[in-house]
Amino acid sequence: MADVASAIWCLPSLPESLPWPKSYAVLGSPIAHSLSPAIHQAAFAAIGWPGGYGRIEVDAAGLGAVVDRLKTTGFSGWNCTAPLKQEMFRLCDRRAVTAVQLGSVNTVRHEKGTLEGHNTDGKGWVLAVEEAFSVSLRELRILFLGLGGAGAALARQASWEGCPLLHLANRTSSKALALAAELEPRCRSQAVPWEEAPLCEAASSADLLVSSLTDDPPLLRNPGLLDRLFRPGLFVFDLRYWPADLPLLEAARARGALTANGLGMLLHQAALAFELWTGASAPLSIMREALAASLSPGPAEKVSG
Repeated sequence: MADVASAIWCLPSLPESLPWPKSYAVLGSPIAHSLSPAIHQAAFAAIGWPGGYGRIEVDAAGLGAVVDRLKTTGFSGWNCTAPLKQEMFRLCDRRAVTAVQLGSVNTVRHEKGTLEGHNTDGKGWVLAVEEAFSVSLRELRILFLGLGGAGAALARQASWEGCPLLHLANRTSSKALALAAELEPRCRSQAVPWEEAPLCEAASSADLLVSSLTDDPPLLRNPGLLDRLFRPGLFVFDLRYWPADLPLLEAARARGALTANGLGMLLHQAALAFELWTGASAPLSIMREALAASLSPGPAEKVSG
């Protein structure tokens, strides 16, 4: 089964019958980078679960056809990465509270043609932050840089956690304004213009800076801004996990901030998905070891999956 697990399927190459008694996969585009198969294969083996986990390359336009095939074949569940989480939300028959609260689905349970959508990203991120910095997330004032699908979902999670203040910054200001208006009834939320002075002012009153940016924009390559943005004791979390030396985290560490990348979030969201599928406690230490062993040069920069 190792060769099957390492394969990357697309719609024409999807198996006509189940490759494992309990079959799972991660869906996304691109998907070759994904470390999820290694994590889940190790976890399945650890508890003797008769499952296997593959990868499927599919974009949002093709998601419906792939999901139909997975239902027909009888896959027990799947994960999805960007850019599929909002479309997967739409395709589910039932949505758990986690999916409704964050407005997206990253984990699906399939039973007898019914799709139940969950979101383990939010809680996985909370666990990763608390593990990395030995703090309670609900006590932190947070500055979010980037409010795409991942950034917006985590800002929503922070609002449900009861964080006292959220600063929301995005290169398209309308997204920040709309999200701030959505979250304000639950917690104090402020849109921050994508300009040097407002960003630095927001950072000065934040305990945690969270970046879901997929690149390093020119504004954040300005040494003068970085000197004002970062300070000793600030927590900085970049959702990317590749390359190992992310420029934003290097700049933060050089100025005394404490940093973490997205590997912890990847691990914890996978563990929560595993528990939804199997009903068993996730063998977290084994999953962590499998994740560490799978790291090698080459994966594309991603924020989840």
